Amino acid sequence: MNNAEPSMEQWRQAYGLATQIRDLAPWEWMCDTDHLAFRDPEDGSPRVVAVMGRLGEHYVVTVYRRVQDVFRIIDLARDPNPDSEVILETSQLQLSFEDRDFLDPAERQVIKGLGFRFRGRQAWPCFRSYLPGQFPWFIDSDELRQLIPALELVLDMAPRFKDDEQELERLNRLGMDDHVFLMRTRTKVSGTIEWEESMVEIQQPAPTVIVPEMDDGLLRCVGRFPLVDDRLELDLRSTPWPVQEQKDQRPYFPWIVLVVESDEGIIVGHELLTPLPTLDAVYGRAAGALLDVLRKNEIRPAALCFVRCARNWGLHSPCSLGCRRSRMHSPRCCSSMTEAENRGESLPPERQARRLSLWDRCSPHAGRDGSTRGVVGDEAGSATRGWT
Repeated sequence: MNNAEPSMEQWRQAYGLATQIRDLAPWEWMCDTDHLAFRDPEDGSPRVVAVMGRLGEHYVVTVYRRVQDVFRIIDLARDPNPDSEVILETSQLQLSFEDRDFLDPAERQVIKGLGFRFRGRQAWPCFRSYLPGQFPWFIDSDELRQLIPALELVLDMAPRFKDDEQELERLNRLGMDDHVFLMRTRTKVSGTIEWEESMVEIQQPAPTVIVPEMDDGLLRCVGRFPLVDDRLELDLRSTPWPVQEQKDQRPYFPWIVLVVESDEGIIVGHELLTPLPTLDAVYGRAAGALLDVLRKNEIRPAALCFVRCARNWGLHSPCSLGCRRSRMHSPRCCSSMTEAENRGESLPPERQARRLSLWDRCSPHAGRDGSTRGVVGDEAGSATRGWT
């Protein structure tokens, strides 16, 4: 990612393609699990494209930048008890169609300078970058370079399926069940650039191995505490309060390690973690943060109950922390954790230090200088619709 702003020529091409997509309205016959794919002309990486908006609520063309991102979405669609927060852990580039006030003034100035005119609700093209653990942000030059072929692909391929429901169902089934996608690859024939199409199977990557960052001295310290017959419920999740360290810098969502005593529902402790440089940093530091909570309370519990996947903590055995046993539960099973969160006890006081309001300083509704524009209510809610 080069962080350079797109050139005017890039914007001209992008807004021109966006105008054609809005007129085409492929969401009228395609759904978000009808996947198309192409290989990035620069590095050959597969990119998977989806069209959203079948229900008429929010119109989007999204590009999943990594193979693991599309498999997260496929697994989410098949999960009988889906965790919607999984979407926050995917890397995407999106073109969405918004109301005029959703756009930053600088974006409206670019549109005006290029001579494009848009009128009405959900008619204004909006380009955004989504990274795991970070706030939706303005797209840069390299990201727009990746998004443009996706828009061209939708304009070329989507019309083929408009009146062929059977073929569209086959496309969906091959992608969801067999992980076989209709893939476009750019080739050079006799000096002419062409796109070739083929059905390509994409292998699901192995899960990332999390290596916990735990201080040996801290681990020995906790190991010397007497073993108490308590069960602790542990959760690791993103907070809804973005933090912006510097002006014009992309905000991020801090993650919280929350520890609750199961029987009494008492908040034992919490720690905040920063998803930088990537979200994997949170998973690597989570076990160490848990150790710190145990040290501060001078306890070594007999059992740990992970509300979410224990793998995300980098822990493969309760013995890693000197406990006798651990267990994985869904959030619905951990009543103490749920009750504590409902009471608001999980809200960390540290957020007051550098907290920025979700819908003013950090929102794309605000200017790049962080100036507040007072967005409230349903209008503000559209800022994160791309996650849902």
